Amino acid sequence: MVVSTTAPPRVSVLAQHVSPHLSVFVVAETTHAGRPANGGLRLLPYPSDDACIADGQRLAALMTHKHELYGTGFAGGKVVARAHDLEAVKDELLAVTAELLEALDGAMVTGCDLNTSLEDMERLTSLTPHVLAAVGSPVDASAATAHGTLGAVEAVLGEALTTAQPGRALVHGCGAVGGTVARALVDHGWTVFTMDTHRERAGFRGATPLPATCSWWELDLDLLLPCSISGLIDLSMAQALRARAVVPAANAPFKEAHLADGLRQRSIPVLPDPLVNAGAVIADSIERFAPQSWEEAEADAVYAFVRQTVRRRSDDYLHQRRKGATATGALGAVAAGHRCRPIGLSFNAGAVS
Repeated sequence: MVVSTTAPPRVSVLAQHVSPHLSVFVVAETTHAGRPANGGLRLLPYPSDDACIADGQRLAALMTHKHELYGTGFAGGKVVARAHDLEAVKDELLAVTAELLEALDGAMVTGCDLNTSLEDMERLTSLTPHVLAAVGSPVDASAATAHGTLGAVEAVLGEALTTAQPGRALVHGCGAVGGTVARALVDHGWTVFTMDTHRERAGFRGATPLPATCSWWELDLDLLLPCSISGLIDLSMAQALRARAVVPAANAPFKEAHLADGLRQRSIPVLPDPLVNAGAVIADSIERFAPQSWEEAEADAVYAFVRQTVRRRSDDYLHQRRKGATATGALGAVAAGHRCRPIGLSFNAGAVS
């Protein structure tokens, strides 16, 4: 096991464990316990350690952007792990991750991600305090992300779902985030088409599940909500897309970033995914920087704060776009940055920065 002692670039491997059957890498900005890096623990059968590290660098950079957009008080980071037998290594993964986090002395905190669960985080919390996953709280991180997504939807619509004219939406991916978003739209009278590799998740009451072979990108839609995989939308899909707005809860939903710009040039609003899917890190900011408020909070109050925060930031972004700013320029204009007061401290006062 190695903890890096050299000055790394902006995002680098700060700590690692490599063995024949399990490799774990903490990839993050160089930071400190006062402003720790924050990002989930992801376990996948990566083909190589290099592929695992590359994914960690990509994801940590995305987290950096997300934290700076909302001024969460965190730096960007990710813990990525590689194994062939994912279940067989779980106990060792948690023990190794705890040791790495302890060695970094609070400069990195983690939570759930792909193939790690709240139960895993509860076990990890018994080994190290450097975990933010709403353990023992009524707040659910995925629900926070879903409510943030709904706030972004309201920004695109220009009004609350309670007053907006119901339209037609497609939710691609109906897991913990997409399923919550899809059900909320159904509850507000929307016609909601759903797709999921697990068909039973897409077939809830009020939804219209589509077959896996459906050319969903050709549907006439008011909203497209990618809530599944990265790289979902390729060039041919983007060119044929008939949705009037795209609100992605999934990270990097376009196979190539420039495809989103092509849609924007067709006057189809596409919200940047770090703007939309920041609900969990906003909740993390409350848990970390306003612990008393967090302990006393009802889940619905946290979700309402997240929704309002994302809606306002998305409103600001769309306003910048209407003024002629590029997507990158608009994001820069609305970003809180890392020197501001952490957004979680605003929760107790009910204000949004």
